[in-house]
Amino acid sequence: MKTILCLLLVIIAFQLNGQSNHPDEKQILQKVNQFFEALEKQDTVLLKSIVVLNGQTTSIRTQNDTLQIRTALFKDRMKSFVNPQTVIYEKMLSAEVKIYGRIAMAWVPYTLSINENFNHCGIDVFTFFKTQEGWKIVSLDYSVEPSVCSEENKN
Repeated sequence: MKTILCLLLVIIAFQLNGQSNHPDEKQILQKVNQFFEALEKQDTVLLKSIVVLNGQTTSIRTQNDTLQIRTALFKDRMKSFVNPQTVIYEKMLSAEVKIYGRIAMAWVPYTLSINENFNHCGIDVFTFFKTQEGWKIVSLDYSVEPSVCSEENKN
């Protein structure tokens, strides 16, 4: 009986711990918002300050019944972020953050518009490392899903 009671208390403690906010959660969500801001404003200085330049982005999408996976380093993607004819606006729909020591992950459903026109929705999965300069995005994996968005998310 004591073993079952101890096991139950351990499970409850893990549940309560998982529901509490980690003190760094706000900083991580701030970095996600700064990433979206850097995209919209084409601010490579801001972008360089929040990512590990040798970190990578990976996208997955299905196009014409073909699965496409593209990977690039942040430093190589910088060139594509600057385009005066294109304004990218990414909107966070919600976020779930997990932190363990010096590593964290943010699961962020989003919608993306280009020049004020809806383009697609998907999931961003940001991976962070806590460096001497604070939390940095070391990778961004995301899905591009134009046809699975609900109508309210397209606005």
